[in-house]
Amino acid sequence: MRRIGRDLAFAAGGRYVTRGKGGLSQPPFCDGTVFVLSKDGEGIRMQVLGGTAGEAVLHFATVREEVRAGPLKRGLITGSGVLLSSLPPFLPILRETGLPHTLTLHGLQGRQISLEVGP
Repeated sequence: MRRIGRDLAFAAGGRYVTRGKGGLSQPPFCDGTVFVLSKDGEGIRMQVLGGTAGEAVLHFATVREEVRAGPLKRGLITGSGVLLSSLPPFLPILRETGLPHTLTLHGLQGRQISLEVGP
């Protein structure tokens, strides 16, 4: 989970902060967007808090970690209209038509993380 959080922060051009055992009573960045990742069964639950988009909750049923092929792409990569409308507009988002239900990000150390939207 931490590796995905670090790679998400890297891809989005943000900072990674752990919330620790005490939770996150106050977001560490009051002016921007905060992504809160948590386990959700076999998948991941992502809360998008703050910013101009308000709040969104996304459920990713499948998580794939692969070795990145090709050059590094900064930003979040998706072809999903639902994901595009859920994410804040100021985030670096690249649209690729071959990813209808997937959010892909290029992380540190040659990793590529693919998160597939679930119910």
